[in-house]
Amino acid sequence: MIEKINIERNLQNRVYEIIKNYLIRPDVPPGTHLYEDRLSKEIGVSRTPVKMALNLLEKEGLVVIQPNKGAFKVHLRFQDVVQIVKIRLTIECLALDIDEGCDTHLVVDILDGLIPDINSIKAPEDMARYPELDQQFHESLIKVGNSPWLLRMIKDQDTLFHMFRLLSLQNIERIKISVGEHKKIVKALRTKKITLVKNLIREHWESAIQDLEKRHREMPGLFL
Repeated sequence: MIEKINIERNLQNRVYEIIKNYLIRPDVPPGTHLYEDRLSKEIGVSRTPVKMALNLLEKEGLVVIQPNKGAFKVHLRFQDVVQIVKIRLTIECLALDIDEGCDTHLVVDILDGLIPDINSIKAPEDMARYPELDQQFHESLIKVGNSPWLLRMIKDQDTLFHMFRLLSLQNIERIKISVGEHKKIVKALRTKKITLVKNLIREHWESAIQDLEKRHREMPGLFL
């Protein structure tokens, strides 16, 4: 017998995705009050799936729920963001170590396939496409290790990391630097210079942190 579609569960997942995508937007300030009744009206659902979505997002670190006050977008500390990036850096380098005999050709082919799209990001109007390309690039790097455990670790902190990605990649000059760094990583990976690849990955993320630190100084309210 064919299993029936669980409309309630599908609705819950959709509401969760809508609120999550709203929260990770850079134009939604930290501390924004998330009123259940307002969200339910705007999304067009009852308060129940909204409440369940907010509870799940609290577990993921995007929302803070205060008794008798409600739910708020999390206000990250700058140190929290740095730690998240360092965890990502460590996992990407670990993926290159976990299977020393791994075949990198498949991943290089995937990364090569992304380069034309990445190269097409040249003007401010192209910027909206880059975070998704950046995500695909770094997920492909982790696949070098052929480890479902590393992919699961990334999945656990992917939402917070994507928030960092959207914050970091709002400047066309920063994107151009990122594109150049990506191309260097692919070139080194193609020749299987693993030590060089890891050094380039480290430099890439350190550069991103430095850029975000600069924005933190220029916009004091961005982080705690």
